[in-house]
Amino acid sequence: MKPFKCLIVDDEPLAIDIIENYLHRFENVETRRCENALDAFRLLKEEKYDLIFLDIEMPMLTGLDFLETLKDPPPVIITTAYRDYAVEGFEFEALDYLVKPISFPRFVKAFERALKSVASAENLSDNNPGDESEYLFLKVDRKFVKIMMGDILYIESLKDYIRVTTKSSSLISYQSLTSITEKLPPEKFIRIHRSYTIGIDKVNSIEGNCVEIDGKLLPISREHRQEVLKKIHK
Repeated sequence: MKPFKCLIVDDEPLAIDIIENYLHRFENVETRRCENALDAFRLLKEEKYDLIFLDIEMPMLTGLDFLETLKDPPPVIITTAYRDYAVEGFEFEALDYLVKPISFPRFVKAFERALKSVASAENLSDNNPGDESEYLFLKVDRKFVKIMMGDILYIESLKDYIRVTTKSSSLISYQSLTSITEKLPPEKFIRIHRSYTIGIDKVNSIEGNCVEIDGKLLPISREHRQEVLKKIHK
């Protein structure tokens, strides 16, 4: 699985440290740092990056001037101490605009938006919107673990937690079944019970009021039965 590569461009080393610290809480993310736009320009010529975190007020070349020099830049999240540049930032189609000091919850929201944007772009470039290269990051203990959506067999509610089961792993995360189901593509996943969401193409058989996935029987509630059968028997 290729790493998600981020370039952090900021003339303040402490600001870079904070973003790097946030990114290192995610699994399979690589970071590269530089303290001016000229170095960033050189790095982009040498290597491809999935996302840029870009400060605006920098010596020699501002972040916005830097963006103007790029013909086909990666997605950009602007990070700055100034709110005044928000309009200009979005004119350059920045994915998000983070004002320092950046809180971790706000950072996670921006980063998840970037992950979805990159995944969508990859799917379009493959001319296959249903490609299983789509993924999400699941918070497990103190780190974020990358899960390929196509690997998910089913998700089980455990009160305030969920258990995500794949062929090779079982991961527990603090969130609701409703919240994670909303992040999944509805053409590939369906809620079958208040306690279960399943991968539609992972169903091996239907037996009475249960579906069988990888040897495990999961109940279908009366409330969801009609929709479940309709999607599985499409």
